[in-house]
Amino acid sequence: MFEFVQNNKIVIRIILGAVALTFVGFGVSSYTSAIDDPYLAKVGDTKIYKQDLDRALEGQPADPASREQALNGLIRRELLLQDARNAGLGVSDAALQQAILAIPEFQENGKFSKARYAEFLKQRSMTAEVFQERLSRDILLQQQMAPFLAGQIVPKSLVERTGGLLGETRTVRAVVLKPDMFAAEVDTSDKALKAYYDANLARYKAPDQVKLDYVVLSQAAVAAALPVSDADLQAFYDQHKAEFSKNEERRASHILLSVPQGAKPEEKARIKAEAEKILKEVRANPASFAAIAKSRSQDPGSAVKGGDLGYFAQGTMVKPFNDAVFAMKAGQISDVIETEFGFHIIRLDSVKVPDFASLKPRLLEQLQARNAGARYRQMADRLGELAYQQGDSLDPIVKELKLEVRHSDWMSRSVPGPDAMLANPKVLDAAFGDDVLKKKHNSEPVDVGNNTLVVVRVAGHQAAHQLSLDEVKGRIRTEIVAREGAKLAEKKGAALLADLKSGKEPAGYAFSPALTVSRSDNKGMPLSDLKAIFSIDGAKVPGFAGAKHDTGEYVVYRLDKVEAAPAITEGQREQLVNILGQMTANAQAESYLKSLLTKYKVTVNRKLLGEQ
Repeated sequence: MFEFVQNNKIVIRIILGAVALTFVGFGVSSYTSAIDDPYLAKVGDTKIYKQDLDRALEGQPADPASREQALNGLIRRELLLQDARNAGLGVSDAALQQAILAIPEFQENGKFSKARYAEFLKQRSMTAEVFQERLSRDILLQQQMAPFLAGQIVPKSLVERTGGLLGETRTVRAVVLKPDMFAAEVDTSDKALKAYYDANLARYKAPDQVKLDYVVLSQAAVAAALPVSDADLQAFYDQHKAEFSKNEERRASHILLSVPQGAKPEEKARIKAEAEKILKEVRANPASFAAIAKSRSQDPGSAVKGGDLGYFAQGTMVKPFNDAVFAMKAGQISDVIETEFGFHIIRLDSVKVPDFASLKPRLLEQLQARNAGARYRQMADRLGELAYQQGDSLDPIVKELKLEVRHSDWMSRSVPGPDAMLANPKVLDAAFGDDVLKKKHNSEPVDVGNNTLVVVRVAGHQAAHQLSLDEVKGRIRTEIVAREGAKLAEKKGAALLADLKSGKEPAGYAFSPALTVSRSDNKGMPLSDLKAIFSIDGAKVPGFAGAKHDTGEYVVYRLDKVEAAPAITEGQREQLVNILGQMTANAQAESYLKSLLTKYKVTVNRKLLGEQ
């Protein structure tokens, strides 16, 4: 019922942006210090550099809006930390140790593993001291946000009122006036097109465009091309057979005597005794297992199949059942096993271990990937040498490294074409840089991520130039109709609305079929339209309202019916309390963060941010 509110609320994690509130956020480290580079932002005496922003973005390219959003998150993070320190807050060694011991990634069989902790640090080239400093910062952030994450008191009257507003439904019909409906009334003569063109010359310029020839070197492609013999695959399989055996599946059948919930001890003992009796029967005559399962098992799903559960993997069944099955040998019948469902008698029918043939594609992929690393690095080094030393052609690269030359269509910085690789900002910087564009050299190998390098060279260049009126006439005509048609749609829509409100029924307009909406179920309707519909006085039906769209459309709504919300259920009431409490917490957290902006001096180098 409340999806609309749930999907549109601002959560504290969004307010905080890049703030790491959990273990997964440790990729954002403390801010770089003791460097001379210009900083992106300064919070008090703490500086935030490009490296810090790149870490927050996990090295992924981002548009200016995304970079600014991430930077704002880092600023908020530092504001919280500074306020915590100024309040004398900190994280004790004992609390830090307890936090590390509790991190699941460092545990093995439920206990802290020094080996896992050391491996974690090794993989990230990080010392224990650096990690602990970052963790300490994150714990401090959690402490700062704890008051807002705690439950909020929500008045019962507010819950009932909100439930009533969200559950109220309104049935409406609409008239949609679109700009192109009035195209005939818009002046699109040659004189009008010329005047519009002259007034907007700057909009009708073709940007720098290039056609590129380029080669791609990827570790995945190197791996796929590596020859691997069947003998190598067999040896790899034999070496890792124990590991592959963990993927075995087992087929079992069972007889279940279920125990009613809340059964008394004597009832439970009676059912167990009956299970023990059946166990003696099937052990005395194993061939009768399926027949007895059909007649006496209380598992309706498997009883009809003689108790057959089919194949399943380790960990699929409840633990006592799983442990019993994976400790048995094929053909063996278990003792009576108790689970939350009752008492089971289990027969292990067969064990299916992945064999060499079924694993061969996976083995090939793993072995190629393992062997490709060194070859890829060797080829990458040679790619760089060839691209630089013989920079006037891609032919030496193609000849020596056996790479295919790919060709782009005309592309610009803003419209790079269908190949996502060419849309990478680093590739665009290389393609439109002086060395490649003007000097006609190969680019250096550009790392586009995922162990993939690209070398580009310009095959064709069209300099930025003014487009002629004839080239853009169709585009201008469309723009004029859209702009002037939108004005006419709004004007005529407002006149129609006024007539309807005064009791007139103008001819020439037909309302759409009825649609019933509510604040919690808007049927995909724009928020502006929903506001217009619910601004109509529900006591006076029919009622009318209008809404203007960014597309230039103007919609006139007729309200035909209003139905009050049904009483909310206990589940809906609980959901509303949680949502309203979260919204209150969001408002308080946002207010607190705004107050910190006035308490601590924040400087942002917007020029440098825009250059990133």
